[in-house]
Amino acid sequence: SRLACSFRSDSAHFLIVWRALGRRSKGAADGGPTETKSDIDELDQRSMIIHWLISLLFAVGAVENYDGDEELSCKRRHGGIPLPLGVFTVQKEGFPDALPAIRTALSHVHTRSCILQGYRLEMIVKDTHCKTSQGMKALFDLIASRPRPVAILGGQCTEVNEPIAMALKYWQIVQLSYAETHAKFASSDSHELFPTFFRVVPGNRNTNMAKCKFVNHFGWKRVGTVKQNDQPRYALPHEALTTRLEHGFGVKIVHTAGVNWEQIETVGAELDELKERDVRIILVDVDEEMAATVICAGYHRGMYGDNYVWILPGYHSDKWLNKTHDNCTAEEMKEAARNHFSVEFALTRRDVDTKIVGNTRAGDVWEEISKLDPNNTWRGYLYDGLWTLAIALSHSMGDNAEFSHHKMIEAIDNSSFQGLTGKVKFANNERLGLVDIKQWSEGQYIPFAMYDGAEDEFKIIESTSKGWSPPLDSTITERRREHISSLLFLAMSLLALIGIFLALIFLLINFRYRNHRFIKMSSPNLNNIIIAGSICTFASVIMLGLDTRIVSPDGFVWLCYMKTWTLCLGFTLSFGAMFSKTWRVHSIFTNIRMDRKAIKDSKLFLILGVLLFIDLCVLVTWAFISPFSYTVTELPHIPEDNIVIIPEVEKCYSSHSGVFQAVLYAVKGVLMILGCFLAWETRHVNVPALNDSKYIGTSVYCCVVMSVLGLSTSVILQERVNEMFSLASFFVIFSTTLTLCLVFVPKVIELARNPVGNEPRAYRRGLMKSVVAKTSQPMSPQPRSDSSGDLMNKAESENKLRRRYLHQKSTQLWDLVEKLRARGDTQFLQQEWCLSSASPSSQERETSLLLRQPSSSNNREETSLTAAGPNGERSCDWPWVDPDEPSTKL
Repeated sequence: SRLACSFRSDSAHFLIVWRALGRRSKGAADGGPTETKSDIDELDQRSMIIHWLISLLFAVGAVENYDGDEELSCKRRHGGIPLPLGVFTVQKEGFPDALPAIRTALSHVHTRSCILQGYRLEMIVKDTHCKTSQGMKALFDLIASRPRPVAILGGQCTEVNEPIAMALKYWQIVQLSYAETHAKFASSDSHELFPTFFRVVPGNRNTNMAKCKFVNHFGWKRVGTVKQNDQPRYALPHEALTTRLEHGFGVKIVHTAGVNWEQIETVGAELDELKERDVRIILVDVDEEMAATVICAGYHRGMYGDNYVWILPGYHSDKWLNKTHDNCTAEEMKEAARNHFSVEFALTRRDVDTKIVGNTRAGDVWEEISKLDPNNTWRGYLYDGLWTLAIALSHSMGDNAEFSHHKMIEAIDNSSFQGLTGKVKFANNERLGLVDIKQWSEGQYIPFAMYDGAEDEFKIIESTSKGWSPPLDSTITERRREHISSLLFLAMSLLALIGIFLALIFLLINFRYRNHRFIKMSSPNLNNIIIAGSICTFASVIMLGLDTRIVSPDGFVWLCYMKTWTLCLGFTLSFGAMFSKTWRVHSIFTNIRMDRKAIKDSKLFLILGVLLFIDLCVLVTWAFISPFSYTVTELPHIPEDNIVIIPEVEKCYSSHSGVFQAVLYAVKGVLMILGCFLAWETRHVNVPALNDSKYIGTSVYCCVVMSVLGLSTSVILQERVNEMFSLASFFVIFSTTLTLCLVFVPKVIELARNPVGNEPRAYRRGLMKSVVAKTSQPMSPQPRSDSSGDLMNKAESENKLRRRYLHQKSTQLWDLVEKLRARGDTQFLQQEWCLSSASPSSQERETSLLLRQPSSSNNREETSLTAAGPNGERSCDWPWVDPDEPSTKL
């Protein structure tokens, strides 16, 4: 193919000369320059024949001389038709020299390709000094030269390129810049202002697209930006970037901070605004010095580290990080800039083994031009720019060596070849090229990702991206519905079911042995009420743990009513029954005779009914005036790194629930206070006939303590559903279970000990002990009083105390005698002083008579207790009551 390319080019060059000579000779022979169409056709036919013959001769000669060396490809003569090419450079300190790379590319075009055969590119170099005046002078010099250049390669400075590009459209000369990146050449009206201007270096269109792809790759949907208002080079592409992010990728621009040198003190305020709006991803378009100022200000506001991402323009240098700053030290700058990203056009392609234009390995060409000028940032684009013009010129030259300006522009727009800086392709006079995204890590920029504008491909470099995890674009708000732990709910439900099962067992025992003397004297009907209330409170524990995971929101509302009513009524049933029994014990204890009228269960049921009626009135009024509704309440937010957790709790909402709860708490508080008072008053009662009086008092204490603790914890821990449920359930289950056990376990033990219930004497004995224990007090001397009334009261009080003391000792004596009789000790019972067998002495009679005499109305109970003898016979010698005739009639 290389040989054929050379044959065709050489024969084409010969053909052009042949046709010119043929036309000239024929015109001379005819005596004038006129030639007809038939003459031209005849000449063209002969020219084609000669063209193929000459090609064949060149082919034979080339094959004979071809020795297999690849460097032989496309050898050509140094001669050829010259094509002038203007080159704008800047030959002064601080600017790279463009000529070495251009000469290398020109050499490769002439020696390693098949294009421009028969032509020779000749450079006309002009130094613009990076000044507008010098640039325009250089342009006029090129326009005035003969022949006029077919194209211009350069320049480097925007102030030179802009006026030249605007003027060249009138001369229809193409300008291809290798270093121009200003956004004004890619604006909406750039095609009208600069129709013949092209740039081979990728512009902001590529870097903006790379930033968009980078943001989209990590799924960031909220970003903030910083732009430099006083620099159009950065402000114009920034506006295009924000538009593309919002409309092309759906990324929200939370805030754009504008900074400039005239108001440099406002940089901190702008960053404060970004931080206040919780911006974590920040895209910056500023110059190098402003970038250092912005990064320093971000450091002092804590906007750095693993939770922030700064995306800066690529400056192909890291010197801006090493510049001294007034507010930040070098170490602070390094810390603030850690892991930031820079987006810049690539200097060369990464696949160095790829064969590029000229059939040369990309790595070899890069090494060659890098040796000439290693500090020239534009060397790769100089090389590709010259190849672009050469290929476009080859397509724009006609068969008759006539140059077409329109074909030149069309050829550049349609360019597509593999160059040193990637695939060379244009769109709207803009190069679609390679963009590098680098990350600053460990004191240097490391390639992180790349974007190919020609292929529209974005790729992360896996080998260098490891070890860094992308942060969230903002503090994520996570709504977390707080539900009771399933394991905790199952455990408490199991305990509640065990409690219900235990209550049913006690209910069965109470019903089965309801006629047993021990059970019957403890009011089995009220015991059943206690069991029913306990079952309700156990059931409320299960309902308390149900939520919308199990029931629907509508069902949750009904569940609110059920658990409220069940717990309220269950508490009233259990505690009300215990309160009623405690009240009866207290009444019996304070007035043993009670005018010999029994306190029947109907009175206790009446008390319990009043309590239930009050509860029902409050609950029904609550349901009608302020019904429950399902609501979700937000709890205080919990910040965790980049996440803010908003706990949500399902609740039963009632607009006036506080009022009705206060009423219920007040009623039950008064009831519990009265229950505690009655339990305290009857704390010394140990009456087997009232066999559960002491246990009921203990249950009342337990219920009060557990209720207060449960209410307090439910209010304090209402935002912590697991803790609240566990403690509330524990208090309910514990107090209810303890009440059941205190009330019914002694009965079960008594049933096991005495299944028949045939020990009547023991049911009466404790009454005497309880009365004496309650009223007995140690005798102590009283202060002297001159009043006769005080002396009388003192005598009566001492008389009462002594009677009770004698009563207590007599009871103890009776117990000892009963024990001796049970042991069968007849010898001891036959002693003279034994009251059970001998007749009472005179002193004993006096004691008995003293016990029988009612000294006042206050000692009626003592008098009544002296009515029976030791063996059930009426006697004045023994101060106790016959067990077969209970005086209280319980």
